[in-house]
Amino acid sequence: MVDISQNPGVSFVIPVFNKRPFLPQVIAGLKAQRGDFAREFIFIDDGSTDGSGAELARLIPDLGDARIIAQANAGPSVASNRGLAEARYPLVKLVDGDDVLLPDATERLRAALDHHPGTVLAYGLSGTYASAEEALARIAANDPPGADGARIEDALPGLLKECYLGPSNCLIRVNDARAVGGSDERVFVQDYSLLLRLAARGGFVATSIPVVLHPQSTDLRLNDGGPQLLHDTNLTVVYFLAEHDLPPTMVTRTVRRGVTRAWLWAKRREGASLFSYWYLLRIAAYLPFPRLLPGLLRRSCAAFTLSRSVRLSRPVAPA
Repeated sequence: MVDISQNPGVSFVIPVFNKRPFLPQVIAGLKAQRGDFAREFIFIDDGSTDGSGAELARLIPDLGDARIIAQANAGPSVASNRGLAEARYPLVKLVDGDDVLLPDATERLRAALDHHPGTVLAYGLSGTYASAEEALARIAANDPPGADGARIEDALPGLLKECYLGPSNCLIRVNDARAVGGSDERVFVQDYSLLLRLAARGGFVATSIPVVLHPQSTDLRLNDGGPQLLHDTNLTVVYFLAEHDLPPTMVTRTVRRGVTRAWLWAKRREGASLFSYWYLLRIAAYLPFPRLLPGLLRRSCAAFTLSRSVRLSRPVAPA
């Protein structure tokens, strides 16, 4: 177990899969992190085929304590968990391979966690960048982050409604991340399962601090308007509900929302009618048979695979 009171350092964990165009600004953001704390940088090259591994090797020497762990492509959940297992410090800053941290992000989130020792995670706000030049300019601008406006948040009800956070927004206590098992490796996309598991364990510190910039373009991103994230959202909830004892009303609302999500996707993207299987699933979710609800949500995941495939995680053995 890592003791935060004795070692307040931060392990930055950056899963990378085919992110070569973004890496210069991503690493510039990491290098610009201010604060008097020990740090390490763990890059998980998740089987990139675009030269990301070579680009990382070229760019990271100036970071200091940085290393690249290469593995066969297995997906963000597996890659993130690999980084969590390797982390040496008590706090973990997950960073997507195309996101750019603002200079005071880590230090301000560290302060938020320090002021609220009973919480498991602190998070801040995000913006966007249109180009590498804009991202680098934002890093160099040295804009003061403003007041943090921190508040303790019971995040689980909100997260079951929608995933309103990304991993790059967050600073996490590594003991808590490990205690909940990290990301669910049965699901390809990592962030939602980890956030739900952490929210079930303890409170979040929500701040109004801008901490990260996401690229405006959806090129090379999982969040590209396709079915992967929606499929993984429903699948994550299937597994989460099976493993957590939640109030029946919360379960019912969550399942109905997920089945409706699938119906709306099938209607908009597949032309499904009111007489379709997907609408009947939605109707069934509103019938007074609570034991049916988990199965209905599980079946709804298939709506997102009708005309476009989705990825599933493929766990790999450590090298």
